[in-house]
Amino acid sequence: MKRLLYIAFKDFSNLHFGANAKVLSQCRAFEKFGYEVDMICRQGSKTVLMKNSEAPRVISEHGDFINNKLVKSVTSKQRQIRDIISFVKDKQYDACYVRYDFSDSGFIKLLKDLKGRCGKIALELPTYPYEDENKYGILSKMKMQVDFFYRKKLHKYIDFIVTFYAGYEELFGIPVIVVPNGFDFSTMQLAQAQLPQDAVHIVAVSSMREWHGYERFIEGLHNYYSEEKPGKKNFILHLVGNGREYGKYKELVEKYGLEAHVVMEGAMHGEKLDELYEKCALGIDSLARHRSGIDVLSSLKSREYGAKGIPMINSCKIDIIGEDFPYLLRVPADESPIDIDAVAEFYDKCCGSGKSRLEIGKEIRSYIEQRSSMENVMLQVAEKFEK
Repeated sequence: MKRLLYIAFKDFSNLHFGANAKVLSQCRAFEKFGYEVDMICRQGSKTVLMKNSEAPRVISEHGDFINNKLVKSVTSKQRQIRDIISFVKDKQYDACYVRYDFSDSGFIKLLKDLKGRCGKIALELPTYPYEDENKYGILSKMKMQVDFFYRKKLHKYIDFIVTFYAGYEELFGIPVIVVPNGFDFSTMQLAQAQLPQDAVHIVAVSSMREWHGYERFIEGLHNYYSEEKPGKKNFILHLVGNGREYGKYKELVEKYGLEAHVVMEGAMHGEKLDELYEKCALGIDSLARHRSGIDVLSSLKSREYGAKGIPMINSCKIDIIGEDFPYLLRVPADESPIDIDAVAEFYDKCCGSGKSRLEIGKEIRSYIEQRSSMENVMLQVAEKFEK
């Protein structure tokens, strides 16, 4: 059997977290293509090996004395790199798949070591360009400066780059294959409960970064409820997540007295999130990707909403969704408050068509799944390994 090493510089303490679930589904896809997969990641202060459905095996455990989140991510990555080099020293792999997390001297050292142990090495860029996403804060800017220097060396060790953003034949001097962002639809059930009649519930699930732009929706709700107009809908926005914009959103909600219309849910996964999806008529993806220089999005969240069969709101084009798709509302890619009247019209169009929620959900799910199933996506990578 062929052997594949998968490296993810992430904490997998929560296996239900969106990006973590995606990595695991990628590994399952590789297994279906005939690979025995060793996936190395972190769980807290431990470097662990995850294999098939076996319990994680601890490769190494370290003390954890750092409180700063960004500094901790840097030191944890360097320890993980050392642990990987030690783990693979007597092993050979047919292929290696690395989920990118910036270049630095340690990462280049790891790639140099892997080059002699792996048939081919693929590097996944989850987002590109990623520079504007990392322009906030001194430590992030420092990481980017280090990355700018060391990524020039990637071409010596990487055979091809996997990215979800079209328009690139080569990056950093390395050939590129462009694939859709894949999703394992078998892990998520279609939402099909009868929607509440007393309110229109809207969900926004994210890491709450600047490019999600949910303050635009909060500002829109403020404008909507400030006007005296008959027949207004009772919108309730559920903000799920705990990122660095959380405080800003909460302050805006309190400033405008919108507590009855915006619920700060915090982090939510698994059954609790599934329960919330059941009552939500619409899902918001991202409302400010223009801030990070992206005008065509290949987000995992669009796949999750699609798997649930929930119509979406987004401010930029989604890679797998055509202009004629009736269950996506595109709002302007700027800083203006969201027009909630347009949201109300979109809701009426989706839910007032005479079709049941189940019928609409099946249409959405089928459309998204045909274009982004994980097996179809990763097959392109597996075939590239074989060439």
